Amino acid sequence: MKRPLAISLIAVYSGLMGGAVAAGEDPLALVGLEASRGAAAGYVDDQGCRRCHPREFDSFQQVGMAQSMRRPAEDVMIEDFDDNHFFHEPSGRHYEMHWDGTSLRFERYQLTVDGERFNRFETGVDWILGSGNRTRSYLFRTPGGELYQLPIGWYTQDGEWGMSPGFEAADHPGVNRRARRECLFCHNAYPELPVGGDHRWQPHVFPEDLPEGIGCQRCHGPGAEHIRTVLRGRSGGEIRDAIVNPARLPPERRDDVCNQCHLLPAVAMIGTRRFERGDFSFRPGEVLSDYMLHVDIEVADEPPGGRFEINHHAYRLRQSSCFVESAGKLSCLSCHDPHRKLARPAARDHFRDACLQCHQRHDELPAAGRLTSDGDDCVACHMPERRTDDVIKVTMTDHRIAAGPFNAAALTAPKEKVTPSVDDVYFYLPGQAPEGALAGIYRAVTVLHAAFNPAAMQHLAGQLGKVTLETPVPFLYLAKAQMAAGAYENARRTLEWVLERRRDAPQVREWLGIVYLRTGKIELARDHLQAALERDPDAPETLYNLALIEIQRDNLTRALELLDRAVALRPNLAAAWYYRGSVLHQTDRPREAEASLHRALGIDPTLTRAYAELVQVLRMLGKPGEAASVLQHGTEYADRPGALQELVDEG
Repeated sequence: MKRPLAISLIAVYSGLMGGAVAAGEDPLALVGLEASRGAAAGYVDDQGCRRCHPREFDSFQQVGMAQSMRRPAEDVMIEDFDDNHFFHEPSGRHYEMHWDGTSLRFERYQLTVDGERFNRFETGVDWILGSGNRTRSYLFRTPGGELYQLPIGWYTQDGEWGMSPGFEAADHPGVNRRARRECLFCHNAYPELPVGGDHRWQPHVFPEDLPEGIGCQRCHGPGAEHIRTVLRGRSGGEIRDAIVNPARLPPERRDDVCNQCHLLPAVAMIGTRRFERGDFSFRPGEVLSDYMLHVDIEVADEPPGGRFEINHHAYRLRQSSCFVESAGKLSCLSCHDPHRKLARPAARDHFRDACLQCHQRHDELPAAGRLTSDGDDCVACHMPERRTDDVIKVTMTDHRIAAGPFNAAALTAPKEKVTPSVDDVYFYLPGQAPEGALAGIYRAVTVLHAAFNPAAMQHLAGQLGKVTLETPVPFLYLAKAQMAAGAYENARRTLEWVLERRRDAPQVREWLGIVYLRTGKIELARDHLQAALERDPDAPETLYNLALIEIQRDNLTRALELLDRAVALRPNLAAAWYYRGSVLHQTDRPREAEASLHRALGIDPTLTRAYAELVQVLRMLGKPGEAASVLQHGTEYADRPGALQELVDEG
């Protein structure tokens, strides 16, 4: 009965059924909808889904997926803003979040020995990442369209602020951890980007207007053609065929819809996309391994599958005998209705009923066969809550269904954050992965995507010589690693090879410019960087590196212009603020230099050269007391305090 009702609802909303669509006219326009174009084409505003499916749409808004990325708003806030202060002792930094009823602001600072706030950094918060069921993180967007994660998060279970995962150590990324396309892939619906704008070598920039949350179409596929089919009065079969219903897919494809976000074997080493695929190119119903190659890791002194991480829902479920022996019958959908959120006791009863599809009622077993006297709560006994290894302030349901018994107190006890020591990386689904040299290339790229690794760099170079590839992606990874290793001549050869084949990749020009800059070939560097800038006038790194060249050429006016553009696009580019302050200092504008250097230290409180330059500027301005205070602070928090000793001796 649902299909006729859906069609009648569209008819009520639009009055356009039965051939009322003019030839050549897109029916979507007649109901106020527009299909996305570009990298992720064919999607519509999810409100278009609500016209026919109001019950599912409205209940879905309470599900965590619908709340996975949102703008700050009164009805969204769950944090404690009265107790809004957090001190991170390892880095000596204080954090505060401020909510005034309409906007959310982040503030970070340090304190001088006199208790004065110093090295302050403030920014508005543009996006909240995460449903808040367990935790939340926060993003700010630069004028150039980049997204950055802020260091602190809200932990709902404890009701307190704390460092977000990956920011626990003293040398954490500060306010410079980029939120890239692969990050947003699992936290939001696809944004509107130009064709090819989601490919690996394209800059990670986002429009100001983004979707809010994982919408209907991440699981059901692009909805534009489905709605057009309805509006054109097509048959029920044609309407159903124009959209994906995951429940009707073969078991592996059904599971892939969930696994696109909920299968992550190891957060320390995340599998790479296929080189030819854009970040936003996966569609429900496709083979997930044709889009992404998941990997798992071997960790020293840890049994296989022993890790438990916050995104281990599918990973742990797939270790369960129940899953293996069900031959596709058991899936995420066996227990979870993606369209509605269940609360206890309804959730307990729902999960128990799912178990009873295969298992005998626990309370009908002999008393000797029961683990507890409660025969109703299968999950509590067989899928206990555990503290996760990667987000140590959070406990989650372990989806590995096991017999037990379990020590609940031990599973949820506080733990220290330990970064796993990775001994090996291997394909999680080897039967769906490449073989031979291509397999080695993908594994090496996966390692290099996580961090620079000399062995992976050498392996990648060796494997690339054994195959012929059209894609520039692995060569870009090789060049980046060679630059990180200081092997600039090797990097130059790699980049020149790529440039001969892909002259449309601006990153190649930019990196060649950097290679020539590092090797003292200033004019060649300038030529390549200028060519990169002509293709992408809003690239902060290109502007910054061109400014360094102009400083070396003693063209300080031009350098200042370039630095001003760089910091306007990326206000958290500490090195650009430092060089801007240095140029202003050299051109006898000390008050402006002072402000610029304070900005640099507010972004990066460890920047030794900014402390040194600021001390000299303050002394020039006749502020010896402030200079002494800055110097004292720098000797405690700079990354190279010994480099400040000469200024200390000058006193």
